[in-house]
Amino acid sequence: MSSVFVRSIWVFWVIALSGCASVQNLVEMQKPDARVSGVSLGSLSLNDVTLLVDVDITNPNMIELKAADFDLALFIDGQRLAAIQQPEASIAVPANGMQTLQLPVSFTFKEVAAAVGGIKGKNALDYSVDGKIKVDLPILGRVNMPVSYTDVLPVPQLPVIRFNGVKLDAIDWSGAQMTLDLDVTNPNSFGLDLNALTYQLQADGRELSQGALSQVNLESGQKQSIKVPVSVSLTSMGISLFRLLSGGEAIDVNLSGAADVIPSLGIWNPEPLTFEARQTLNP
Repeated sequence: MSSVFVRSIWVFWVIALSGCASVQNLVEMQKPDARVSGVSLGSLSLNDVTLLVDVDITNPNMIELKAADFDLALFIDGQRLAAIQQPEASIAVPANGMQTLQLPVSFTFKEVAAAVGGIKGKNALDYSVDGKIKVDLPILGRVNMPVSYTDVLPVPQLPVIRFNGVKLDAIDWSGAQMTLDLDVTNPNSFGLDLNALTYQLQADGRELSQGALSQVNLESGQKQSIKVPVSVSLTSMGISLFRLLSGGEAIDVNLSGAADVIPSLGIWNPEPLTFEARQTLNP
C-alpha cells in the first residue's frame, strides 16, 4: 500500500470526523438570548434628548452567529415615539460569547408633547424600549428574541426665582435697611445648584443696590425661601422711594439678575438663568 494512498485515507477520515462534529454542533444548536441591559443619556437639553440603548446578545453555541435585524421602538407613556435604528452592517456574535451594541435614538420634547398630549408641569416621563431582535441560525433559520426595558426619563426645567417683595427693616437720615424676599424653586426630578447668583434692585429709575449670593443648593422638587439683606444710602433712594419709606406714595420696584445653573444630572449643561420681576410697594 503506497504512502500516498494511506495519506489520502487519513485525510478522508479527518474530514469525515470533522464533518460529524459540525453536524452534531448543528443538531445541538441552542437559541441565543438578547436583552436591553441598560439605557443612558447621550445628550439632554430643554429641547431634545438622545438615549443610548445597550443591547446584549448572548450566543451559547460553538459556532458564530449573525444578528440579522433589529425591530425596536421607543414608547413614551405607552405611545410609540420613534424607531431605534439598527446598525448598517450585520453583527457577528462570537461562539460561546456575547456581543454588546449601543443604539442611539434621538427625539425632541416637542415630539413627546405631541405624542402624549402635553408635558407641561411634568418633570419625568415613563418610557420603554420594546421589540425583537432576529438572529439567523443554521438549519433552524431565523429566530426572534423579544426584548423589553422600562425606566423614567427626566424632563429638564430651569429653576424659578420669584420676587415676593421688599421689607423695610429700618430707616434714618443715613439710609434704609431692607430685606429682599425671594422664593427659589427646583421643579426637576434631580437636584441642582445655583452658582454666582447676582441681583440688581431698582426703583424710581435708580439702582438701589446690587450684589451676589453664595451658592444655593436645591434638592429634587425643593422650594427654598431666601432673605437678602440690602442697605440703601439716602443719596441712592430718590424722592419717590424716600416718600414710600416715610409712609407716602406707592412705587414700583424691579429686581433682575442671573445665575449659573449646575444640575446634578451632569449630561445637561444649561445656559445661565436670567430673571426679572416687578413689585408695587405700598406705604
